[in-house]
Amino acid sequence: MKLYKTKITPISNFITPIKGDTLFGQMCWAIRFAYGEDKLKKMLSDYDTAPFLIVSDAFTSGYFPKPTMPSKYLKENSENKKINRKKIWLTLDQLVNGSFNSAKTDKDIRNTHKSESVVKNAINYKTFTTGDGFDPFAMKESFISPQDIYFLIRDDFSLDELKKSLTLVANMGYGKKSTIGKGRFLFNDFEEINIKNRSRTFMTLSAFTPMGIDCEKLYYEPFTRFGKSGANRANTNAFKKPILLADVGAVVSYKKTKELNYIGKEITNISTYKDIVHQGYSIVIPIKEIWNEKQNSSW
Repeated sequence: MKLYKTKITPISNFITPIKGDTLFGQMCWAIRFAYGEDKLKKMLSDYDTAPFLIVSDAFTSGYFPKPTMPSKYLKENSENKKINRKKIWLTLDQLVNGSFNSAKTDKDIRNTHKSESVVKNAINYKTFTTGDGFDPFAMKESFISPQDIYFLIRDDFSLDELKKSLTLVANMGYGKKSTIGKGRFLFNDFEEINIKNRSRTFMTLSAFTPMGIDCEKLYYEPFTRFGKSGANRANTNAFKKPILLADVGAVVSYKKTKELNYIGKEITNISTYKDIVHQGYSIVIPIKEIWNEKQNSSW
């Protein structure tokens, strides 16, 4: 499998945060629209054992999230909890070298991500009125800075197919309210990332299911996904069953050195549509094992 990175530049506000499992779902729809349903079914036929595509969350360009570990392993001052929570960004070199206490805040890296609640008024589209008087509601919108997204693809899913599928998502819009212009973005050429993923300790780049992972240590924050079906399936039985996942930045450590590109597994049986597959996988990168200074990750 090959790992690629692209930088996206938003050209509209976003309603839905860019998470790997959500973007994977939209990429599947894009593959169906661009190449046909048979192509998508073929790609998903062995997804349980050999995923053809795994998508990361979006990160501020040039950075990765701070690993989810206790402060003592991050070499942080445990008394400065409020400050530590704001220090969330690390470079690849810092992750490799275990310089976790060098994490920076959004302000430090001049991240222009901003969120605000926009007040709107509910309208009855049958009568084109607000119904019984003034009917306001608030919707949270985000303006985000350029973001890096990583894609791990199988050899039979080409880079050209990846580009065409992502172009379709970029033009259609990502996430909620894309039909009114939200979630639009541009993206740069893809850059192949060569990493020697041989280590005992890895960090995940998206939410995943840890079920069945035979590891020595696992640190993560839980994340509950309340999913919905999209496109022509959004009108009937759209809601999926809730899924409990380990969120991005989870740290998994093994007793022996392994060579891994990803961890996790597919998730099925979450909808009345039996063919729906959810990305329970995550791309991983090796990081330094901080609790055993004698053991270094090798790249």
